[in-house]
Amino acid sequence: MKRAGVLAFSVAAAALAASAPPAISQTRPDLVVLIAVDQFGAGLFDRSRSRYQAGLKRIADESIVYSSAYQAHGLTETCAGHSTMLTGKHPSRTGIVANEWYDASTGRQVYCVSAPEFTAAHNPTARKVGPTLLDATTLGDWMKDQQPASRVVAVSGKDRTSITLAGHRADGVYWFEDNVGFTTYLAAGEDGAQKLAPLAQLNARIKTAWASPPDWTYVEESCRKLEADYQFGNVTWRSKLPPVPPAADGATPATIRPVHIIDPFTLDAARTLIDHYELGRRGVTDLLAVGFSATDYVGHSYGTQGPEMCDHIHRLDALVGEFLTFLERLDRRVLVVMTADHGGGDFVERLAQQGYADAKRINGRAVLAGINAALKQRFSLAADPLIAPDTTQLYAVDAKGLALSEPLRTQVIEAAVATLNSRPEIEAAFSLKELLAHKVTASAVSEYSLRDRYAQSVMAGRSGDILVALKAGISVTPAVPTRSLMSHTGPHRYDMAVPIIFWWPGMKAQTRILPVDTTMIAPTLANIIGVKAPDDLDGTCFDLGYPGAPSCRR
Repeated sequence: MKRAGVLAFSVAAAALAASAPPAISQTRPDLVVLIAVDQFGAGLFDRSRSRYQAGLKRIADESIVYSSAYQAHGLTETCAGHSTMLTGKHPSRTGIVANEWYDASTGRQVYCVSAPEFTAAHNPTARKVGPTLLDATTLGDWMKDQQPASRVVAVSGKDRTSITLAGHRADGVYWFEDNVGFTTYLAAGEDGAQKLAPLAQLNARIKTAWASPPDWTYVEESCRKLEADYQFGNVTWRSKLPPVPPAADGATPATIRPVHIIDPFTLDAARTLIDHYELGRRGVTDLLAVGFSATDYVGHSYGTQGPEMCDHIHRLDALVGEFLTFLERLDRRVLVVMTADHGGGDFVERLAQQGYADAKRINGRAVLAGINAALKQRFSLAADPLIAPDTTQLYAVDAKGLALSEPLRTQVIEAAVATLNSRPEIEAAFSLKELLAHKVTASAVSEYSLRDRYAQSVMAGRSGDILVALKAGISVTPAVPTRSLMSHTGPHRYDMAVPIIFWWPGMKAQTRILPVDTTMIAPTLANIIGVKAPDDLDGTCFDLGYPGAPSCRR
């Protein structure tokens, strides 16, 4: 360890060099850093371990790795997954059940961090977001309550990441907007320029870079061997760097979003904010949450097993290494935590080439149209009774898009669930009513059933009337290479499994097979920094078990 004063607690990324650190005491960290890597599932983390050379190598080699860790809910999406990390609760109790949902009382789609009472600092006409819909408190909120001098800051490539990690009382919440840089939300009377002042110089650099971004070329030449051609209907697309959209798409390379520059700018913002807020310098424990979002952008647009993800992981490895070096030079006791909001498979056309016979892309709209036609005939309806704003949730509505009245609503839902469960591409379909009534009896250290996982994903008033789990390897969304090749599928191992890794100076690296889920992170951190967590959490504190570590108070 180069600097004995640095602690680091990592859930998929943390370790800070080595050279005989002193014995660990129960001294609280000066700074807790949570690193959340979007879509960095356990499969992706493990598959790439032999290629790590920098920060991720240190994490893999110098930490406690929970190899059976996971997200415990069924709808594994970005907003829901991030909401579990620092609340200690499943989405059914954070209120953040998905990236968005449909409000059948108004006929409108609701974004997971929608907040009409706030405005965006960079543009008052931009989408209004904030923590309003987050029904749970976070570790940062507990710290502000019990240690008022503590500072809580979050920065990410996505607004829903920063907002759900920061909680309700953060000192600074920032996220990346294309062609803008980093922005935040404003309460009534707040000044946008003043709140963005810490990142003003960085934002000026970002605007210049975004206007003429560098080509995404290989930083790791060995990834080139993964280049290949894929067929999507009548369209042939070559997976390569720099990425080029298929000719039939009518796009040009200039329309490719430069996702490869977002994470480096997020790191620049994190370092700037540590200095601006003097995090870890004032005799109390502070919290910084950093969300690296590009892994998710690459996965959805290009898949997880091609040259694009191969190159991106090398970039992420170097980025994490740079961040850890920066943290250890702070000469403060730093506890680093890193995990992921969900995993991800790969696009089904490549899976089929690899021999997965059941992997296929089906026309989800056609499936829904067929079900609606049968329901209209059965119940003598003039309009389609089901809508599906996304691939996992269906709503029973009337011709105006509002909730059907009873008893027709219940009848339509029951009939639709029965039909969905008879289809070969569906693993299971549940009504919201049955999931709300289901009592989960398993625990984080035992095996949840599919019904358990979906029950931990739903909330009355925010979840669909019907929840659908597709079978592994099934995609129901159209393929648009370089834009959208894979969507969230939900309840399978490759969706749920995420790395949870802890690092502390002097700890002996080891792999632990005990299943733990992400709701256990917040109470564990609270125990280490001396903050009392609420009594009603889903997750429980667990002991890291190294010399001098505080034991969980049970």
